[in-house]
Amino acid sequence: MDRQGELKIIRAAYARQILAAARIMENARLEAALSATRREDFLGAGPWWISRWFRDYVTTPDADPVYLSPDDLVGILPERRLNNGQPSLHAHLIHQATPAAGAHVVHIGTGTGYYTAILAHLAGPSGRVTGIEYEPELAARAKANFAGYPNVEIIEGDGAAGSVR
Repeated sequence: MDRQGELKIIRAAYARQILAAARIMENARLEAALSATRREDFLGAGPWWISRWFRDYVTTPDADPVYLSPDDLVGILPERRLNNGQPSLHAHLIHQATPAAGAHVVHIGTGTGYYTAILAHLAGPSGRVTGIEYEPELAARAKANFAGYPNVEIIEGDGAAGSVR
């Protein structure tokens, strides 16, 4: 089996494990979105900074995406302790929101966009996602990450205040 085939299997297992950790017994659409969305595409070049159970960060041995498959935090600005977020928590929240195909979803706190991409997958090509990110560096990274997504708009601003820069 080639490496891409292996990663496809690993991503499918990741999706099932994350749903199990979030105690989601059945959500085929979310499972498909988690499986299809490549986490490494939104976290920058590896090796990555990983934090488990809110302990200090450790660096992955190399840039193999398999290190992104556990239910761990990944530092996106680790020097400021800003993380990609725990997949099972976000899966739980997305499951509760149940965005429908064709919906307009607003994601406040986009970071670099991994969970925004999952929401875009769920909204589908007929839906749209507006991601709002307060941190200028993260907003710029998210905008670059979504350059090829016609149904996603990233706005730099304060989503809690309803203002944008």
